[in-house]
Amino acid sequence: MEPQDEPRLPWPVREITDPRELRALAHPVRFALLDLLAEGPLTASQCAARLGESPANCSYHLRQLARYGHVRPAPGGHGRERPWRSREEGISWDEESPAAATAAAALDEAVDRYRFDAWRRFRTRRPHESPDWRRAALSTDVVAWLTPAELEHVTQGIYDLFAPFEPRGRDDADRPEAARAVRFFAYAYPGPPAPQHTTSEVDR
Repeated sequence: MEPQDEPRLPWPVREITDPRELRALAHPVRFALLDLLAEGPLTASQCAARLGESPANCSYHLRQLARYGHVRPAPGGHGRERPWRSREEGISWDEESPAAATAAAALDEAVDRYRFDAWRRFRTRRPHESPDWRRAALSTDVVAWLTPAELEHVTQGIYDLFAPFEPRGRDDADRPEAARAVRFFAYAYPGPPAPQHTTSEVDR
């Protein structure tokens, strides 16, 4: 397979380079709020009820997220009970810049921790889900020998599979009645290089 460009997400992506913004995101409550608001607008009180936090704490963290454009006020609400909505673009961050490396590592750790905690929470409630959702849920481990170009091709294929469903996140009128917000977490990484055997080692 010929080398190709870096996999392209079929939705807008903003790259974060400011270490201050990376540190602002690397907080478990803030990442949980972003994940929750991906389902649709909610007030601080509604977020608090879902996350087991206080409304004041959620309100504080929402304001911090708003400083960097990760959440913004949504239409509706009454008085101080205003709803918030999440940004519509995805995000990426530079893990190699010396200035941002430490903050990026902390955000990586926060993201991974939240993802695995979310999966464990699903496993706890899985017995109470319908048979349809239990069959559809995915947990798998695949080992395949790939080149970097082939892995990029697989990654692009995953993005392209999800592309037709992305607009549903913006307008609930486009969502089928049985649809629910589905989290898809995927990690693909090369193992360590295989040891190189010398001729004498092979002949023994």
